[in-house]
Amino acid sequence: MASIPVPSPIIEQAVKLFAERGYAETNLPSIAKAAKVAVGTIYRHFKSKEDILNTAFTDIMNFFHNSLAEAADCDPDDPETMFGRLFDAATASMEQYPTELHFIQQNVFNEALNAESRAARGRVITLINNMLMDGQDRGVIVKADVRTQLAILYGSIVSMIDIVWAQQQIEGHVSNQKALAADLKNQVWNGLTSERRVFN
Repeated sequence: MASIPVPSPIIEQAVKLFAERGYAETNLPSIAKAAKVAVGTIYRHFKSKEDILNTAFTDIMNFFHNSLAEAADCDPDDPETMFGRLFDAATASMEQYPTELHFIQQNVFNEALNAESRAARGRVITLINNMLMDGQDRGVIVKADVRTQLAILYGSIVSMIDIVWAQQQIEGHVSNQKALAADLKNQVWNGLTSERRVFN
């Protein structure tokens, strides 16, 4: 599995603070203090807090996209295999980088994201959408507006990221994480492939 590029201490500490406090509540002096540098040092590397946000967001989102793309590159004959590989790649990333992905989840629609960050986000969404539409075309995934299925798949993963991150912060570890991921994987797959229309 690929790794996120080793960040500078400024980026590393900023991501932790953004994840813990939120982007709006974090300022440059607090980042400088956590990174053990002067505020002036930050300005030698970054124009602003927004610049730090976008640098971190793009690096982490590109890593996440590359992890998913590598999993999807197997060219499987059936959507179930493709789904399984993508889901496993996502949960492996979650296990390895919970704070970084929690930061992404918090800021995925942040108005401060620049064009490069939005493009990185778009590549991940496109990759997942393509898998869902291929599954629909093959008659395995229920025919529906792909946006609703994106909400089921992507929404479930990012919600689990938040749960795992919060539990690690509170308890220091997450018990039965692999079993948790397997349960979620099965429930999401059932939701995408089983149609029982009750509501109109």
